[in-house]
Amino acid sequence: MYEIYKIMKNDTLESIAKEYDTDVNNLLEINGINTNNKLIPNNNIIVPTNKKNPYKYYTVKKGDTIHQISKDNNIDSNLLLKINGLDKDDYIYPNQTIILPNNNYKIYLTKNNDTVRGISESLNIEPEVLIQENPNIILDTNQVIIFKKK
Repeated sequence: MYEIYKIMKNDTLESIAKEYDTDVNNLLEINGINTNNKLIPNNNIIVPTNKKNPYKYYTVKKGDTIHQISKDNNIDSNLLLKINGLDKDDYIYPNQTIILPNNNYKIYLTKNNDTVRGISESLNIEPEVLIQENPNIILDTNQVIIFKKK
């Protein structure tokens, strides 16, 4: 299966291939282009639909705590609670599955009066990239925004 990808500023065939868990040769073949073709922002290319998942799953072990899991995975414990729909007083149990951001992704939790431009400036990413990776942004307080680390 395939989907259309809108080329963003600073995209390369290598970066797009990595994002979609494929290789440059596959992208070249799918699109009928060669390595001499330049990627032009706002143009489209075809990519396979096997985009990497921004989340990974973690199975809670006996003795685990949110604090320890967040420390081991370099994520703020309050953010870990929010993305899993947990409160600070909630317990976690062995064999419970929680989600964590994959290593090459970061998560931002919206605050009151956030704007797309303000968020993108604070995260040092283009607003278009933020919107492309988060097409359902409504800017409610505590909305999860996910973006790829640079």
